[in-house]
Amino acid sequence: MSRMIRQSMIATAAPLCETIAETPEPRGSEVLVRIGCCGVCHSDVHLQDGYFSLGGEKKLDVTPFRSLPFTLGHEIAGVVEKAGPDAAGERVPAIAIPGRSAPVELFRLA
Repeated sequence: MSRMIRQSMIATAAPLCETIAETPEPRGSEVLVRIGCCGVCHSDVHLQDGYFSLGGEKKLDVTPFRSLPFTLGHEIAGVVEKAGPDAAGERVPAIAIPGRSAPVELFRLA
């Protein structure tokens, strides 16, 4: 089986570190996407900090909700590498690439 190399949180409020995991096989209607790029938004920064600021001195502790290592980012663009046996006909979002005129669309797997 192949391996995935990723930058992950291994501790709260610490720099990301390279981690390696086995590449999963897609099941059912799942698809495996090779990520070309990934955006990390402000909410991801809060997850790395371990809390959301609620104003003043109040903080919402988010450490119990994530097991480590954890890979941040949910704004991704990539290529479908494999599809599960039931994925035919599933809709997969296509991300617009800067410099191209293609809008964001949903494509169906053949």
